[in-house]
This record gives sequence, C-alpha cells and structure tokens, in this order.
Amino acid sequence: MRVRYWRLGITDLLDSSYPQEKANHWDIKCMQGEYEHFGVFWYRFGTPFDKEPVHGICFYYNDVPKKTVDDLANFLQGKFGGQLLYRQSRGFLQGSKEFADGKAVGVLANEISLKFNAPVELTIEFEKMTKEEVDQEAWKLPAEKALPIPGPD
Repeated sequence: MRVRYWRLGITDLLDSSYPQEKANHWDIKCMQGEYEHFGVFWYRFGTPFDKEPVHGICFYYNDVPKKTVDDLANFLQGKFGGQLLYRQSRGFLQGSKEFADGKAVGVLANEISLKFNAPVELTIEFEKMTKEEVDQEAWKLPAEKALPIPGPD
C-alpha cells in the first residue's frame, strides 16, 4: 500500500530508518507568515514541467519576497547543483543531486529552518508498505501521522 506521513517534525525524519527505495516523494514546507510559505520537494519519477518531467530537487513559493526566493534558489543550487528553471511559482534544479534518505531530508529541513528563521513541516510518501509496518512503526515513523493512499502501489 501507499502511505503518506504528514505533519512530521525534523526529529521524526532524523530518527527514522526506512528503506530509501520505497520513498516516492518528500516535501519540506517552511512557514514565513500566515499565508506566506515556501517548500522544497522531490519526486522519484520527476516533477512535471510542461510535458516532460524534470529530475532533481524543486521548490515552490507563495507570497514570499523575491529576495527570499532568490536566497532559497542560491542556497539549494549551491548545495545540490543543477540548472535553475522557473515556471510560475515553482523552481526546478534540473539534474541536481537527488536523495530520499531520512537523515539527509531531516538535515536539509533543519538547515532551511535555521537559515530562514521559520518553522518547517515535513511530509513523506512511500510505496509498497504493509499495514504491519505502519502499525508497528517498523520504520520509526509515528503511526498516528500515517495516511493510507487509496489505489494501486
């Protein structure tokens, strides 16, 4: 089954021990105000850009100053490389380093939180999980934050 863990904290991911190959997607949301926020995310099979997927780390932003967007883009590009592309309110680092390891995602979330002086919230989605793995917290992720996703794996 597919499962999304949402509203996770940094330590939830730092303490986790899931198999990276089962991760489909992760997202780090950084709140800058009531409606102002940005996020950094990754999809295993690429993020849609026009009709073709772009592989690499991506980000989105909503009502944040251009300086914050530029700072975020420079920070991510300096850390993970890639060619910077923009589409509406999203940025893509095409060809950047990709990762799904909980510790690496947790460290990045912590760095973003400290750099932009704001709280972060994490989401991660998995495929091919069993109900027992979720219920017994086999990967050291809190079962109460797991949402099963209907449909095939």
